[in-house]
Amino acid sequence: MNKKANTVVLGAGPAGYVTAIRLAQLGQKVVVVEQARVGGVCLNRGCIPVKALLHSASIVRNATEARMMGIGFERPNLDLVSLGSWKARIIERLVRGIEFLFKNSGVELIRGRARFLSPNQVVVNGETELTVEANNIVVATGSEPATMPDLPVDHRMVIDSNSALNLVELPKRMVIVGAGAVGLEFATIFNRFGVKVTVLEVCGQILPGTDGEVAALLQRQMAREGIDFKLGVKGVSCQISAPTVEPRICWDGDQGQQALDTDKVLVAVGRKPLSDNIGLVEVGVKINERGFVVTDNRFATAVKGIYAIGDVRGGPLLAHKAMHEGVILAEMLAGNYQGKSRQAIPMVVYTDPELATVGLTAEQAQSQGLRVRVGKVPASAIGRSLTLGRTEGLCKVVAEEDTGRILGVTVLAPQADVLIAEAAVAVELGLTAEQLEQVAHPHPTMSELLFEASEAVLGRAVHILNR
Repeated sequence: MNKKANTVVLGAGPAGYVTAIRLAQLGQKVVVVEQARVGGVCLNRGCIPVKALLHSASIVRNATEARMMGIGFERPNLDLVSLGSWKARIIERLVRGIEFLFKNSGVELIRGRARFLSPNQVVVNGETELTVEANNIVVATGSEPATMPDLPVDHRMVIDSNSALNLVELPKRMVIVGAGAVGLEFATIFNRFGVKVTVLEVCGQILPGTDGEVAALLQRQMAREGIDFKLGVKGVSCQISAPTVEPRICWDGDQGQQALDTDKVLVAVGRKPLSDNIGLVEVGVKINERGFVVTDNRFATAVKGIYAIGDVRGGPLLAHKAMHEGVILAEMLAGNYQGKSRQAIPMVVYTDPELATVGLTAEQAQSQGLRVRVGKVPASAIGRSLTLGRTEGLCKVVAEEDTGRILGVTVLAPQADVLIAEAAVAVELGLTAEQLEQVAHPHPTMSELLFEASEAVLGRAVHILNR
């Protein structure tokens, strides 16, 4: 059986489904091939279920904090089975929403596993085998949790971020290997659910690559909540002598060989692309040493008509970055897009407080030879943070010395996920601190934090001393 389309999209994650829907809106015949569920990792095993659990964990903390406000609740009773059912209903609603959009936009969804036959043909093995031919084929297969040689994941004692979402019984102790966004978000969840959490990180700070001062402030706050951190560790391995024996996690640190008995080990050391076993190399597509598909700045591979977007292409492995790439590529394929790829890709870590960043840190800007000014304001200077009971935090605005152009923003504060959108607009459009300062921000809101930090760049912040 054969089919023809203008474009075939491999994968129905954020990159894939956005590309498909936009192409259909532009009048193209589109076929999407997906082996698993639409929505990909983000919807089914990533962004959405993790944020659902983070919300439930915040309720546990809020119930405890309410006592300081004179409001009393009974001790929270956690039912993981019911919590899992609630999480599953959220996912199901969103999955059905995408399927509805496919159906009503004219996107054909084929269930099965695809493999390239030629640069413009893929064979799909599903309920039946069929061949799909298209002028353009878009690889949007996403990524999966990365592994470590000395920490093989058995999904029982040593788990990854996928299996961590489906626990039906909480361990008393957990070691999380990796202090990136995934590791810290799960540390927040399990700590608030009553698990004793220890985080191991090979680098000298949590969230490597982010502003060091802000990362250290977040670490101190998480430590106050009871999470232990071991930084600069090396040679992490796990010893399990028998199926019924608890795992012992071992590492090399400043004091030599160290070990810790635990109930679960969660490996959260990043993600790797899903680029194997689909015939990319056989048709001439280049794959780098880390498995990412090599493309130019217009998402084109070395083979005419084959494109790659999202996690499989590399860069920040973020769903919103993947969706932006999908929109741009769709417009390019339809001949409607002449602009540049977006540069300001924000990143959010959903700890409490949240940490969000976009653009350059001061150190990164200086390493590029730029002279900068930094405006810095603590969250406690903003009245809204006190009313939320969240005074821990900081906002940094990095601006170019001569022009005042905003190069980057880092926010550690409540609602940082919302605040960073305005900062991304400023970085993307090349706005100056003075232009941002001229915009009236509503009071009392957390948005005033970015406003004050922009004023601090200019040396005229009102609610802090200017130094």
